[in-house]
Amino acid sequence: MESNALITNFRCNINKKLTGKYSKRIQPTRTVGLASGILYGIGCGIGGSIFILLGTAIEAAKSGILISLILGGILIFLTALNYSELSTSLPISGGAYNFSKEALGGFLAFIIGFFLWIANIATFSFSAQAFVVVIDSFFPATLIPPLFLIIVIISILFTAIVVFRTQRLALRTLIILSIILLVLFAIFIFAGLFIAPITNKSRFSPQFLYSEINFLSIISMFSLMFIFFTSITSNVAYLNPDLKNPSKNIPKVNIYAILATLSIYLSISVVVLINIGNNASGLGDSPLLLAEVLFNILGIPGYILMVLAAAISTFIAMNAALGSAVSVLYALARDHYVSNKLTKVSKKRNVPSLVLIITIIIAIIFTLLSIFFANIGFSANIATFIYLIGLAFVNYAAVSLRRKRKELDRPFKAPFFPYLPIIVMSFCLILALFLEPRAIFLGGIIFIIGITYYLITIADRHSIVLTMAGLKVIGIIVIGILIWVLKNFSTLNSPLNGFVLIFDDVLLRILIFICIFTVGTVFLDILPLKELVYFFIRKINKKEVAIDIGIGQIIELKKSKAKLIYYVNMIISAVQMGSSVFIFILVSLFASDIINIDIFFTGVGETTGEYIFNTILIFFGGILLFSGSLSLYRNRETKALGI
Repeated sequence: MESNALITNFRCNINKKLTGKYSKRIQPTRTVGLASGILYGIGCGIGGSIFILLGTAIEAAKSGILISLILGGILIFLTALNYSELSTSLPISGGAYNFSKEALGGFLAFIIGFFLWIANIATFSFSAQAFVVVIDSFFPATLIPPLFLIIVIISILFTAIVVFRTQRLALRTLIILSIILLVLFAIFIFAGLFIAPITNKSRFSPQFLYSEINFLSIISMFSLMFIFFTSITSNVAYLNPDLKNPSKNIPKVNIYAILATLSIYLSISVVVLINIGNNASGLGDSPLLLAEVLFNILGIPGYILMVLAAAISTFIAMNAALGSAVSVLYALARDHYVSNKLTKVSKKRNVPSLVLIITIIIAIIFTLLSIFFANIGFSANIATFIYLIGLAFVNYAAVSLRRKRKELDRPFKAPFFPYLPIIVMSFCLILALFLEPRAIFLGGIIFIIGITYYLITIADRHSIVLTMAGLKVIGIIVIGILIWVLKNFSTLNSPLNGFVLIFDDVLLRILIFICIFTVGTVFLDILPLKELVYFFIRKINKKEVAIDIGIGQIIELKKSKAKLIYYVNMIISAVQMGSSVFIFILVSLFASDIINIDIFFTGVGETTGEYIFNTILIFFGGILLFSGSLSLYRNRETKALGI
């Protein structure tokens, strides 16, 4: 039997045959039983988040995190009911994206698939960082950021190589790892409840369970800790086509895996709360809180056991997230939302290698953003935000599919239709707003990128140019607002004497000039330079009109004028591309701490301010780079055709 990663490879091979010379529908062999499915769901569900984020959650909400976890469990349970209906109605490969494609199709199906792909990448990045945090715990000194980044990238590449060369972990191996993980958690819970009163007397305090709680903190941590549960339904959805007796086992696997995982999370949280000595301050700085708690109870063996548990859970989560991301992007290519070249599968390994490479590159970019401009919690926030938006769409798909495809056999029906999916969808959208502003902001940028890609791929060249012109206008407006905020409300500092003055008086003015220049390029995108020249020739120099047939005119430019237009367009393209390079240099100045924002705006922290500023710069720089490259290509093509 093969794991979640092997499932993707198997399906890739199946789909390849279906779209090629084989017309007969091939169904995957159903080999996974109920117990294996539940263990698989638990193993994929318990990732590195419980180790990395629990301390932050307890510091913010104290014992209120128990309520946050219960709320998260209820929400994912209700979502699982809708997932179960969709999975039993459509027990084929593709997971949540496939449900959306069947129910919605078109743009919404692409956006949901795109969001799920990004969410799995963010989860993969988070798990890779958590894995390195576990490794770091064995060293006496904390790893410096560059070294931390290198090890994270190595772990990402190692996971990719394992997926590519071994065609995914065997399901049996993954289940064995899940059982080991459950045994380690059982030791943690037993020791925390029954041994701690003897060996950890100074910190053992059950009274902390009744500490004062804050409602807003509970809701905020509810949003943050929702990532604890998201991997269950998303990864089980990819296993569903291989479950025996799917009409009965799919709902059972979803429900039992969620209930078991929630029970484990609640038990672990209770043990931590009663073993921290009535003091939650500083827990957010403890990346391996569970290991520290068990160290206080069992000593060094306890610490090693929890570090081992963290390593196992993050490794499983990395494999599952990468496999799911590859599956979604392959499905998008299969359905022609992205290049069909991505469906090419390695003959030796049965893996879509191009899909794997693209996914790894985006994961590394996410990791760079997280390490240089935020922290490991950022990856969790952005993954949760995108998952919440994706789940909202999936619940909407459940309503749409029930009405559009009434003929479908539905062995399992979610109760209280259509109120249940509508309520879950609404809660997902509301919860998304309680996450970090920078996560919401980046989620919006990702949504714009998805829309832009969709428009570009389905539009003709003229529409693409107009789309880029519109994006440049948006970029100019936002950059203008940010420059105004920096000039009037922000405080900058630099370790280099006088560099703040250089940034303020020189670099920002160059950025303002780039915005003004870009306004001109927008005008030329709408009305190209050659069209302007033709217009003035028709009005002023009618001698150059070679043929005049009514309202139709053919103008033959002199070689000198044609050459001048060509070189002016080349200069405009080069300046746009050079401007993007300058903008990326500005981003590197912030990344290397040569310039920092101490105060960005009232109520906006330093890290968030820098992140917003740099994200917008990257977005604007990317638009200019693409627009300049497109203009350069069009100009050279026009010259080659002699037009």
